Amino acid sequence: MLKAERLDEGDITRQQLRDIPDADALYFTQLNSNKKSLAVNAKTPEGKEIMEQLIRKADVLVENFGPGAMDRMGFSWKHIQELNPKLIYGSVKGFNDQSPYSDLKVYENMAQCAGGAASTTGFWDGPPTVSAAALGDSNTRCFGDEAAKYPASASCGSA
Repeated sequence: MLKAERLDEGDITRQQLRDIPDADALYFTQLNSNKKSLAVNAKTPEGKEIMEQLIRKADVLVENFGPGAMDRMGFSWKHIQELNPKLIYGSVKGFNDQSPYSDLKVYENMAQCAGGAASTTGFWDGPPTVSAAALGDSNTRCFGDEAAKYPASASCGSA
């Protein structure tokens, strides 16, 4: 599994909750164990070519950019399908395309509140409270990792 990260600073969770100086944070290691990372700027011609080469060879692509980011980088669904018609493509967003909030970037706290998880934590006489556990981030990552285990040639469902 290969994870493409931002060229300038990489995955922000590399530094979050860091307990050992100059080492990747435990949280980052937990979410990304056994993954290889590649820093690439897909907005440059060189970076775009690297991404196209990776897409041509991939079985699964899961992205969690903000709404419309893949299109703005030149990786529309149509272009991705031209590069690799058998690719399984997952796009992780906070809201579906029909939602009035579909154009919003969504992070953990917002997802827990909008999805109702925050109403199940906290105190009886207080407001909803966001869980300290990164439920959406962790679970979404798990589903993406599971999807990547099944190449396009695999059969899913009943015969």
